[in-house]
Amino acid sequence: MVSSARKSSVGNLPARMDEFVGRHQELADIRHAMETSRLVTLVGPGGVGKTRLALQVAADFQRAFPQGVWFVDVALLQDPELLAPTVASVLELSTKSSSWGPWQLGQQLADRSMVLILDNCEHLIEATAKLADALLRSGPRMKILATSRRPLEVRGEHLRALRPLRVPVEGRDADLDELKRSDAVRLFLDRAAAVEPGFALTAENASAVAELCRQLDGLPLALELAAARIRHLSPQQILDRFDRRFELLRTGSALAAPRQRSLHSLIAWSYDLCTREERELWTRLTVFSGTFSAPAAEAVCSGTIVAQEDILDLLARLVDRSIVTTVRQSSEVRYSMLGTIRAFGREHLAGGEEEVRLRRRHRDYFRNRLTSHYPLWFGPGQHETMAWVRSERDNLRAAIDFCLAEPMDTRSTAAIASGLGGEALLTGRLGEGRHWIGRVLSVVDEDCVERAILLWLAGECAELQGDFEMAEGFLRRAQQTATVIGARHEETMATIFLGVLRMSLGAFGEAVELFDRALGSIVGDDPLACALLLMNKGKAVHHLGNGPAGIRMCREAVAVCEHHGEYWHRAQALWQLANLRWHDRETDEAAELAAESLRLQRAFRNSVGIARCVETLAWIAEERNEHSRAARLLGCADALWRATDALLDPQSVDHHQRCRDLAMLGLGERAFKREFETGVRAPVTEGIAFALRETAPPSTRISGVKDVRLTPREWEIADLLSRGASNRDIASKLVISPRTVEGHVVNLLSKLGFSSRVQVAVWMAEHGDDRDPLNPGI
Repeated sequence: MVSSARKSSVGNLPARMDEFVGRHQELADIRHAMETSRLVTLVGPGGVGKTRLALQVAADFQRAFPQGVWFVDVALLQDPELLAPTVASVLELSTKSSSWGPWQLGQQLADRSMVLILDNCEHLIEATAKLADALLRSGPRMKILATSRRPLEVRGEHLRALRPLRVPVEGRDADLDELKRSDAVRLFLDRAAAVEPGFALTAENASAVAELCRQLDGLPLALELAAARIRHLSPQQILDRFDRRFELLRTGSALAAPRQRSLHSLIAWSYDLCTREERELWTRLTVFSGTFSAPAAEAVCSGTIVAQEDILDLLARLVDRSIVTTVRQSSEVRYSMLGTIRAFGREHLAGGEEEVRLRRRHRDYFRNRLTSHYPLWFGPGQHETMAWVRSERDNLRAAIDFCLAEPMDTRSTAAIASGLGGEALLTGRLGEGRHWIGRVLSVVDEDCVERAILLWLAGECAELQGDFEMAEGFLRRAQQTATVIGARHEETMATIFLGVLRMSLGAFGEAVELFDRALGSIVGDDPLACALLLMNKGKAVHHLGNGPAGIRMCREAVAVCEHHGEYWHRAQALWQLANLRWHDRETDEAAELAAESLRLQRAFRNSVGIARCVETLAWIAEERNEHSRAARLLGCADALWRATDALLDPQSVDHHQRCRDLAMLGLGERAFKREFETGVRAPVTEGIAFALRETAPPSTRISGVKDVRLTPREWEIADLLSRGASNRDIASKLVISPRTVEGHVVNLLSKLGFSSRVQVAVWMAEHGDDRDPLNPGI
């Protein structure tokens, strides 16, 4: 027998006590899923905000369902037999039956048009699945919105994985407006102001607030617990106590559910739901840093309790339980853990012999991978090798840290550092490369191949940064070490880079002598040394007046690279050749060569190589009297050089200044500055596209609408409209008149092709992140 429906308000959704912050995209996605599916399950780790989001979405559906929207907190139950009776009680149903199971409940609700929210289902997953299946089979007009740390696995289930809030990008903490666009920062500020009226983001606390949001992974519950401490601690003081995060992030509120009174108890709830094997793998995975691959997990984490052949299945189960997240890359699926979840697992591992054993296996795995890949730094596998190093950068850093704390195997330490150093040299991350190499060289004093490699890598990084004295010292020591141990390849590499250093100092004759000495030390087939030698000697010989010989050598360097299927050094040789052809006034060929090099540098994400090519293309443009193009390219190059930690070599500085002077003379100072600043402000992708005469990349345009670009003011107004602001609210916020706002809104709707503010809100949920923070007008 069904009791009479409520007359005043249908449903039992709890009233909202504070503002719902962010999640525009997720709200739009889940609303759409609810419209097209009868069972939607929000999955994600504890504290990520599943319940709040479910309630926010459900509130929008209250009027659409005559029998209302009903909320049931499954977390309060331990006995699966009580699930159906609890739902019935919430719905105010009664029965004379001695048992009340899913089928009986389904029969009573068969005619109802309603939404049922089943919250926190993970510990009663089987019972919840059976109930949801029975209700949906019986009631064609019923919809269910569930929240859980793992899927229900019911036929027709529509899964929506919920991620933490967007956190600020590192390196941009000084931009307060950009920080406020981060949902994590907005939530922290909102909750902090609630407990400490007047608290706001300032230039003094911005860096600490941003870092706090990053350290807490954008996890809403963690941010709210941290914000509650603002009454007694500043953001920096909270950060300073972060090694005790689980003690610090707790609340004494009796209104909070027990598992949500501290971050520790929240994660412990998930830990208790795991099997023994899942718990064991969870703790072992904490030796990884950043993301990791399945093969790495199998190699490092297998052993007693966790067999190697079971790890892939266990990883899948931890993903289902929202302990581990997946990160999809172009060629593989990688795995990751939130910092708070990793820290909890590490507590169960810390301090014992097991942790040391796992960290040694972690070190050995990455050392062996680097050692086996060393020959592939030159050849067809180079791009994949560099992509692997880039993906594993965090793990390589962690391995070096462990090696430095346990300096028993210095050669392993050096081998791992050489991987980071090599990738740094090939992608332009020179400062980081020198940082790790310097730390390792301070403890590796054994004459070995690994040390010789580190020394010449450090020397070339220093040379590119204009630190010529340090470069000389590193390269001389690399020569000496290689000579002592008979490592001819490393001796050759050090000698070649000494020649490059001499060219940077303008001593081209000395450079040629060093290149000739290096040629005499090459043993057997050494294409890397040959390619480097030819392209650099070609430049020196050309500069000394033998142009045809220099051109021929550079072409030979390109041919060596092509023969071996090598692209990175081919890009360097093409750029070198482009400069020589520009010097010879062969501008058409120079432009083709520089553009080809730039395409390769873009594929490798080589910031120094990209800057060099754009610079050369600017000189070529000026040679053709394309003053506007030259000015804009100089601006792009200027921004690129400032973003790297490398410097133009002295000869290029002279060419740069000459190009600038001629372009300014051709355009006039005002027009030159306008074009130059346009280049400076352009995103890297757009600057490269301009240099290559390509159309602007799709990411700089707004997808889903006609080819349209919003001004900074239009972005501001669209953002405020998406939050439900009225014209008067917008006028007050932007300090402009309501009539001006009305004009902006009309123009915005016309530009986007919309007829209502609601369409703008939906569109912002999908495209709000398309705004380029460095160039908001694009």
